[in-house]
Amino acid sequence: MKAARYYGNRDVRIDDVEAPSADAGEVLIDVEACGICGSDLGEYVYGPRRDDDEYLPYTMGHELGGTVAAVGEGVDLDVGTAVGVNPLIACEDCWCCDAGKYNLCRNLEVIGAHRQGGYAEQVVVPAGNVIPLPDDLSPADAAVAEPLTVAYHGLLESPLRPGHSAVIVGMGPIGLGMVQLAKAAGASPVIASGHRESRRRLAAECGADIVVDPRETDLAERVAEETEGGADVSFEVAGNESALVDAITSTKASGHTTVLGVFKGSVEIDPMEFVNHERTINGSAAYETGPRADQEFGAVYEMLATRELDAELLVTSRIALDDIVDGFEALADSESGEVKVLVEP
Repeated sequence: MKAARYYGNRDVRIDDVEAPSADAGEVLIDVEACGICGSDLGEYVYGPRRDDDEYLPYTMGHELGGTVAAVGEGVDLDVGTAVGVNPLIACEDCWCCDAGKYNLCRNLEVIGAHRQGGYAEQVVVPAGNVIPLPDDLSPADAAVAEPLTVAYHGLLESPLRPGHSAVIVGMGPIGLGMVQLAKAAGASPVIASGHRESRRRLAAECGADIVVDPRETDLAERVAEETEGGADVSFEVAGNESALVDAITSTKASGHTTVLGVFKGSVEIDPMEFVNHERTINGSAAYETGPRADQEFGAVYEMLATRELDAELLVTSRIALDDIVDGFEALADSESGEVKVLVEP
């Protein structure tokens, strides 16, 4: 079968590899779509995410949907069932797993990083990570559910309630998903901040009441004008220092910031922004997995199936597996207007 395998910095090749098979407790999936994630893009542009290169080459891709092609012994799923995948595999044996914090597993593995992923015609996944889709949801839409589920987990980890004001800083797929989710949760106003004009337009389409370019407008001042001195809750979804500072300072006294962004290094913030204003902050890591692998994904699938969330707003291109390098390069170009590229093997 064909697979797009990562060899190193800006080196992804289409290889012919042996087709996998499902062992006991596993599911073989015909991949219908796999989204290019920001973490994959970072590895493509900046080089391998791990120090040892013995794992190279490997097949990336963890945002996927497809249909069941075969099942291993002990798996109760029909061939042809439309499914999505939770790509996080918890060991279910460490102290975090014992405490039910499966997304914080100390031995966490990721399909498309530690195991072969979805930029291929087929992929093998543990049965516990395979989630049947609602009747009205396509496998392609299920591929977009992964970043939306990251946003959904962050929403649940925050204190946001109906009627609260919300600021979302960072307009990638997760940030745009958070705009939709915050609106669905009853937040008002929802204020979105991002550098790229094309993504600010999308934020408005996703339901943002106010859209801000932080390079031209002081975000904290604008938010204070539109609310009673600051937002109740902010979400940092960009992964850089200026975004984090904006997210914190745009909240009111006693406001809260939830951080979802993936940072490449340390950043500097002023602790007195918390002390003087009794603000709070927390982090949000991915989503539930292990025995709860279908919990948050399932909720997002239902919201997509009922059109409470709109996956199509995020999808800017659909490409063949043979064109995956073009997809990576387009996403790496900040002027391209791309948001979510779906690879369809």
